[in-house]
Amino acid sequence: MSWRHWICDARTGQIIAPIDIPSFSWQMGISDFGFATTDKGPGKTDESSLTIPWTAIPASTAAERNALLDSQRRAIVTEWVTDMDNNSGYGTATPIFWGKIGAREDGFLDTTFSLESPMTILADRYAVRDGAFQDGHSDDVISFESMSYRGICSELGRIATSAKQGGALPFDWSYLGEAGAHQRTNYQAWNVQNLAVSNLLSNITNCQGGPDITFRPYRTQDGRHFRVRFLAGSDADVFLDADRLPISFTYSPQGGDVEDIHVAYQDGYHRWYATGAGTDESTVTACVEHMDLINSANDPPVLRETVYGDTDTEGLDLLRSHVQGVATQSGTKLMQITGVVDFNDADNNGHPKHPAGSYWPGESVDLYLNGFPSLPDGMYHLRLMEMSGDQSDKATLKFDVAPAPFQ
Repeated sequence: MSWRHWICDARTGQIIAPIDIPSFSWQMGISDFGFATTDKGPGKTDESSLTIPWTAIPASTAAERNALLDSQRRAIVTEWVTDMDNNSGYGTATPIFWGKIGAREDGFLDTTFSLESPMTILADRYAVRDGAFQDGHSDDVISFESMSYRGICSELGRIATSAKQGGALPFDWSYLGEAGAHQRTNYQAWNVQNLAVSNLLSNITNCQGGPDITFRPYRTQDGRHFRVRFLAGSDADVFLDADRLPISFTYSPQGGDVEDIHVAYQDGYHRWYATGAGTDESTVTACVEHMDLINSANDPPVLRETVYGDTDTEGLDLLRSHVQGVATQSGTKLMQITGVVDFNDADNNGHPKHPAGSYWPGESVDLYLNGFPSLPDGMYHLRLMEMSGDQSDKATLKFDVAPAPFQ
């Protein structure tokens, strides 16, 4: 199995030509995460450092080469292709990445560039209706009532793309008009500097109950186009792909699905000093403590304190609620597991066990560890948060932060 790449029209998704890309890096994640993360953020699908020899480009003149790799007009789609696709015509090639070609750096032998992901493109699109921003004054307001969060995200995406003159992209805004209990009433045209659609989508994911969001490419039924679906968790279940059964991975020094396991740790905190709105002596403050381990007579740990600030929080109860949530996440010793999977690793019947595109960041994982020196044997119920790799058939998996088994 191997990677395959296509040059496409960035606005319509129409396939132009296949292209061989011998060197590239990639990373995809469902949200920001880590020991110190407070905002989840949107999913990322980044492909970078694509290096292409000029001899690999199906063109013979400078004009033809620039037309095929025009950063204003062209996109690249990367698929994972099984041996069956290459040899027998059966099987399924799975599109993994779509991105507009970014700024190139050309040399005598090759050219190098990164791809602009959908969220990167949306950083240069604004939630302002065509014709609503005028010389003089611009008082148009975009509002949404009784909609789901992902419905609002879809409407913002539509306004930023197909609703703008020349703004069309091959994006499917999957939840247009979806009803829910949320509203947004403050997208004011005069405040355009704060209306970049990528930021607005990020703000929705970061609010309480905000959904996971991501973009995934697919090939259309006519076989001649690639499009990109906007996907998001629902109001009822903010996690994407929550309805899928957990992926099972195994690790053992004698072999398994995952190799090269590493575990990073962070010590827990025991006291949080929180500040809210106000200035000087009028600043709202709150203190939250988890002191059970500190006060234990049985080998207590070293006290760790930290601070938390939220200048938008005016009430004491709300400030305490926010910092209690932070304390719940960071009040214990934490660990984060990473490992490496081989997309071409086959089962006893010769079928790939975990090919690219059969699972995505955000899905639940049952990781069975056996024989790792610092962790007890057994099943660890985790969530896959990030995958990264290059042109090889291996990928690094990074799982969510979880309480360490030894506190």
